[in-house]
Amino acid sequence: MSNTMDLASLIEGSNELPWLRVAACRELELERLDLFFVDAGRTLSKQAKAMCAGCDARVACLTYAYRHEITGGYYGGLSPAKRRELTLAEALDAIA
Repeated sequence: MSNTMDLASLIEGSNELPWLRVAACRELELERLDLFFVDAGRTLSKQAKAMCAGCDARVACLTYAYRHEITGGYYGGLSPAKRRELTLAEALDAIA
């Protein structure tokens, strides 16, 4: 039996964030979510960029980060610095 839980298992019963059910990262093990939380000055991995680029929940993910003023991690494929630089409307245009 594995001690590892994936994001899908964690959110399975959650009604708070329904967009997570279609997120490309939903199958990642919790320990792998650090792909989206890199140190300042470091870039997002190619794997994480590709996951975000093709994600059906990208708009909802990005919107969530803005609405909850999340200051860390990549959401919707945008870095914290980029989110500080852009309004939500500009960010949504950037990922369209």
